[in-house]
Amino acid sequence: MSKWRRLALEIFPDQRQEFQRSETTIYGVLGYLRGILPEYHKANNLKQLQKIYGYAEWCWSQWNRSYYLGNAAAVGFYEHLVDNPITFEAIPYWVKPYIFKDVMGLFEWMLQKKPEEFVALVKRYNKVLGTKFDPAKVK
Repeated sequence: MSKWRRLALEIFPDQRQEFQRSETTIYGVLGYLRGILPEYHKANNLKQLQKIYGYAEWCWSQWNRSYYLGNAAAVGFYEHLVDNPITFEAIPYWVKPYIFKDVMGLFEWMLQKKPEEFVALVKRYNKVLGTKFDPAKVK
């Protein structure tokens, strides 16, 4: 069994039936987790939020070992945080700066029809965390 699946089953035992299925991919796991984020944000369920964002961060941190896992975190989780107003607003509080720096281009791409929202996101991120990211200098 893959490490990502073992870890998902350990962290989210209530999803055992779905996450154990051979056809369930890391993209499916991250998509599912991203989909339930709004309800946990609404309930201010910090325990579940920490588990979900922590799992996505673990996947992200695997870039050097597995492009597949890092890419899944990027396109299956992080880039879609801007799709929902609740997760969009939560980005500065839950996405660490080293990840934000690398996914800014994805956020810009996802918000290409609303470039002012991308600029506002970067400015708010900087304000909340004291970072100095420049929305005009995205990779």
